Formats: sequence, structure tokens, C-alpha cells
Amino acid sequence: MQKKCTHKKISFKSLLALTYASTAFICVLTLLIQASLNKHDIFFELLSLKVPFIYGVEDLEKIEEIEENGSSPSSDKLLMELVGKTEIKSLSNKNALKPTILIYHTHATEAYTPTKGYEYEATTAWRTNDESRSVLAVGEELYKILTEKYGFCVIHDKTNHEPPKLSSAYSRSVLTMEDYKKKYPSIEVFIDVHRDAYGKDEGGMDDIAKVDGKECARLMFVVGTGKGATGSGFGEMPDFESNYALAENITNRLNDINPNLTRKIRVKTGRYNQHVSDKCLLVEVGHNANSLHQALNSVEYLASAINDALTLPTVKELDFSA
Repeated sequence: MQKKCTHKKISFKSLLALTYASTAFICVLTLLIQASLNKHDIFFELLSLKVPFIYGVEDLEKIEEIEENGSSPSSDKLLMELVGKTEIKSLSNKNALKPTILIYHTHATEAYTPTKGYEYEATTAWRTNDESRSVLAVGEELYKILTEKYGFCVIHDKTNHEPPKLSSAYSRSVLTMEDYKKKYPSIEVFIDVHRDAYGKDEGGMDDIAKVDGKECARLMFVVGTGKGATGSGFGEMPDFESNYALAENITNRLNDINPNLTRKIRVKTGRYNQHVSDKCLLVEVGHNANSLHQALNSVEYLASAINDALTLPTVKELDFSA
């Protein structure tokens, strides 16, 4: 009688678990070597470690169904499911003790139309040194929500970069950005918070969006190409594609809340210090015909969209070309 030859089948679930364990071991080993060579604090390095997410119960059940049907998922589909469960756009140490976001203001004295309860002493038209009434109050509100609600480690810098000349403020705010980046290499996102200048196309204080019954100033991102006025470009160019993609991601998420909450992204030939990182944002929170109250009302939605953009990947962001 001929003996039947049988082979033990290795399940896809077991193979995936083995792959995960191997990847985790390699990541930890790599960090240990880097920490030894660079004398880093291994505690913080391990805090920032991200490894692939292993399927939950529902996902394992789907895999078992695939195995029972005698088929296996394509590599692209599997990668999409794996990455979709992982924060591929997340900050490497969002919940660690190292700062990952810097909020700052190139134009720190920008202010809004004074209203009852939000009066201020103006230095010039729609400008004030009163931090509780200027765009600094908007930055502070964004700082509080990102830290207290979403768990980011954020620095809010309140330096006034305008003196001695407003037109050269960007040359001073970039020094602030670089100083923080040198002191805290963990910072990945730089958010320059402004208020825009009222234009003839806007509707004054009525240029708002109604969200949850609240009047909210409309939001707009400015992204620089770095080509400059002559087209010759700066010596160090910004990562326009990456910065634009992040601004577009946040804008789309805000539009999902209310299509009138944003204005179209403004692309300009300037650099706006967006060469410092591939996650640089310049956001205009309303304009000077809006009130500070309207601007503050918008911040919770801005913070929510920023959080989602940095932690929830979209299919468009995934690249399967390799």
C-alpha cells in the first residue's frame, strides 16, 4: 500500500505573526545600535518606536475566511489593510515627552475687528500688542486643544517677529523655527498662525460659516512654491508637494465638516519659511473684518482636522508603485 504524503499547511495568520515578530526584533535592535552610537536616551527612542499593527479579531476572522475559501489576498490589498491600520502619517512620538509641533507667528500683532468683550488698544489699524486680543490668542487656543484633547506635545512661541520692520518679519521667524528645530529635533510640524487681510471678495463679518450653531471665521492655507518673484527660486527650496498635500488634506477634512468653513488654498511664489520641514503650514484664521470670537470658534475644527490629517491616512496618500 502506497503511503500518502502529507504536508503541514502554514496558515497565513501564523506567517503574518512571524513577520511581525521579526520586524519588531529588527526595529528594537536597530534602535539599540543607534542609541549606543549616538548616545541617545534609549527610553525616548523606544517611546517613539512604531511597528506594524497586527490584525484585530475582526481582521483575523476575515483572514480565516480567505483561507477557508482557498485564496489569499493580493500583496497590494494586504499592504493597504496593514497600512490602513497604522498611522503612516502620524508623528513619530505624538504622545511622548518630546515636542512634535511648533506653533508660532510671523506676524504676532495681527488683530480682528473689535467687538463687545473683545476690545483692545490698537497699535496701528487692526494690530495690537495685547496678546489676549491678537492672533496670539488664536494660537494659544490651538495649542490648548492639540495638547489637552489630542495628546500632542506642542510648543507655542509668542515671539513678536515684526520689529523693526514688518516686511522682513519672515527673516526673523525662520531663526525662531531653526532654533527650536536644533533644540528639539523631534519637531516635525511647523504652524504659522495668521489672520488674513479683508478683501473686496469677502463679505466682512458675514464672511463666516455656521457650524454647530456657532459663527466661525473661514480658514485658508497659504503654500509657497519658493520660485520667488523672478522665478529663479531660493537657494533652499521648500518641499512644495508635501506641504501642499498636508494643507489639502486638512482643507478636505474641514470641508467635510462644512464646505463653507474654508477658502481655496492660496499658492504663492514666496517661500514663507516652508523649507524648514516637509510639514509646514501657514494658516489664515479669518480676516480683519471678522471678530476674535469668530476666529476662536474655528479653532476646534482646525485642531480636529490637523489631528486627523496627521494620524489617519487616506488611500490617496498610499503609494503602491514600488
